[in-house]
Amino acid sequence: MKILITGNMGYVGPRVVRHLRQVFPDATLVGADAGWFASQLTNASILPESLLDAQYFCDVRDLSDDALRGTHAILHLAGVSNDPIGNRFQSVTLDINVGGTAELARRAKRAGVRHFVFASSCSVYGFAEEGARNEQSAVAPLTAYAKSKILAERELEPLAGRDFTITSLRFATACGMSERLRLDLVVNQFVAGAIATGEIRILSDGTPWRPLIDVDDMARAMEWAALREGSHYEAPVGCRRPGPSAFWAP
Repeated sequence: MKILITGNMGYVGPRVVRHLRQVFPDATLVGADAGWFASQLTNASILPESLLDAQYFCDVRDLSDDALRGTHAILHLAGVSNDPIGNRFQSVTLDINVGGTAELARRAKRAGVRHFVFASSCSVYGFAEEGARNEQSAVAPLTAYAKSKILAERELEPLAGRDFTITSLRFATACGMSERLRLDLVVNQFVAGAIATGEIRILSDGTPWRPLIDVDDMARAMEWAALREGSHYEAPVGCRRPGPSAFWAP
């Protein structure tokens, strides 16, 4: 079995690669990443990419046909994933996160890939003041990043079919240790502040709540999506207890 992980050299990717190598020791694992954060290692004893069978260095929009050939599942993590950058460079964000995602899925379908797993976000719901969201809840994205995720989902859904299963995982906010750690995410920022200064700074009045998911649980969710059976298209929400098609961060 061959699995392609795009954006594998970011924050979540190294944990996905490590998990897949543990559960599928004989699988062919391939990464594709532009390499912008390749040198940003955090206490890594080995390069995370050493667990792969091959690594492509490229913009996901320029991925070669060879990378897709013989692939069972694509785990699509690549994209612009920062709100300040997304808001400042909205056209590029949409081109990469929406256009790039849709074109990769179309190419994957033509190449005979069976599963396409898209790392979406629960930020598509905006301010959810009424309580927990589910797959049927209305979306109200507020940032360019959030808008790009729901637009990409809408491009993906019509592509799903009997031989091409698509799963858009609406992940909660990521947290936890990785070989390439991000410190601009809320829990990681709290921990970094506590260690560095002895203080945790809360920039709101303390009343907002936010669903969270550990990066290792994200990896388990992507494993499930890469093998799942059932409906051709799903958009599980990463902020409630597991039902038939949802993951919850304990």
